[in-house]
Amino acid sequence: MIEDQYTYLTMADSDMDFILLKNYLNANGIQVITREKGFGGPIRSIFMGNFTPAHIEVFVKDSDYEEAAKLLDYEEFSAELDAELGLDNDDWDDSDDSENKKNKPN
Repeated sequence: MIEDQYTYLTMADSDMDFILLKNYLNANGIQVITREKGFGGPIRSIFMGNFTPAHIEVFVKDSDYEEAAKLLDYEEFSAELDAELGLDNDDWDDSDDSENKKNKPN
């Protein structure tokens, strides 16, 4: 069966989330298949629109799972982006500007 060749990756909460996720993974060479739980698919979109809540399960091939999970890991992506841009932790100012806020007019 085809389901035996695929592994569950994540769930998209709307059609728009799914389209963005699918395009992102496809752009990185990872094909996806889906299964929607409950009242869904084209019928839900026709009656309720594309921005309504959905429960779209996203599956990838077993061989692509690790790469797909890595692509969806925000912390790892953020660290790679910082390294690519030449940023380090000192470049981010997380200090509280409460003194500056006190002096600013409303």
